[in-house]
Amino acid sequence: MKKNIKIIGIVVALVIVASVYFLWPRSTGESSAIQNITIGSKAPENNFLLDNGTYVNISKYRGHPVVLWFVATWCSTCAQGNQVLNGNYQFFKKHGIDIVELELYKDLGYQGPTITNFISSYAPEAYANGTIIPALSGNNMTLKYDPKGYLDIYYLVSGNGTVEYISGEPALTLGQLKNAINNSL
Repeated sequence: MKKNIKIIGIVVALVIVASVYFLWPRSTGESSAIQNITIGSKAPENNFLLDNGTYVNISKYRGHPVVLWFVATWCSTCAQGNQVLNGNYQFFKKHGIDIVELELYKDLGYQGPTITNFISSYAPEAYANGTIIPALSGNNMTLKYDPKGYLDIYYLVSGNGTVEYISGEPALTLGQLKNAINNSL
């Protein structure tokens, strides 16, 4: 019995790995040069789609800081991150920081709720007052900002477009993010 369970576990793990490999977004003819985004580099220009159907370029945020947070809506740490940010949204509001929460391209091939439903479920106050802005990342943007397919990665971008801090899992790294905001912006 234990041997069968172990074999089933191995098969399930292989199916998941193969699914991520084959379903991971590939370039669709757009410029697919993946640049290494580092602290001190300029945030790559890209368009993303707001939940109201409007395309926005990252340059819209020049002049004030923004957190670009890439999530999968089926990701439990992303849900926890929303809950933590919801409890701390006044800190971001006080510092004039928008959090653009971007669903990774096609949710990395898995089905989850819409980005708007995801945010409004786990961060209702932050969503209601506009601190967290739901958006969809296209293939090209996902490849630029998250080439390794992390489920929960964010970038703190200053008003001049410079990447000030990079991390993941805001539920675990909120203190470091707040320090980066207090020390660099």
